Amino acid sequence: MFNILEHSCNITLAHPKYVKAIRGKKTDKKDAQWIADLFKHDLVAGSFIPPLPIRQLRDLTRYRFKLTNFSSSEKNRLQNSLTVSNIQLGNVVSDTFGKSSMNIIDKLLDNPHDTSFDIEPLIHRSMKGKLPELELAIDGLITPEQVGKIKVVKQHYEDLESRKADLEAIILSLAESYSKEINLILTVPSFKNLFSAIAVVSETV
Repeated sequence: MFNILEHSCNITLAHPKYVKAIRGKKTDKKDAQWIADLFKHDLVAGSFIPPLPIRQLRDLTRYRFKLTNFSSSEKNRLQNSLTVSNIQLGNVVSDTFGKSSMNIIDKLLDNPHDTSFDIEPLIHRSMKGKLPELELAIDGLITPEQVGKIKVVKQHYEDLESRKADLEAIILSLAESYSKEINLILTVPSFKNLFSAIAVVSETV
């Protein structure tokens, strides 16, 4: 109702807690009369409703937060499957979801029974010194069930990251109008992530 009328009327959106009538025989008509009387005597405190662009930005940044949580959950599931299979890449590489690590995982998924393949072509040159540790880290056993699970989790994670990238493009477009506020927030030492600064704007402006 507020969204429909906000451009044509001066709308006061009140919290139900503060306009609730006394206990008794309540009807919609009596409630409406009670609220009208309160409003007539200036006793209805209106809630702050941000403008439509901020509401839209807030909705998208909150959804991005949800997608980030979903992605983190899938990363944990994949890591758990690797641990169950005695694949200890996380003990050697800094990021199990980095390009080199994912190349190794893809190779393992292609043929789970072959862990003696040449790792060197799959990894970044900066990791060449870790070849012995990587060979030990993949000396596990991935069951067919875990292979199936890892493939599903990996695909879902990649889909989530792709959808999040699409959403971030929309967020950046909406946030252009608040570039001054965002740049100011980014001067705060603890704020280094652009989307964190945008989230602050969406929740406080």
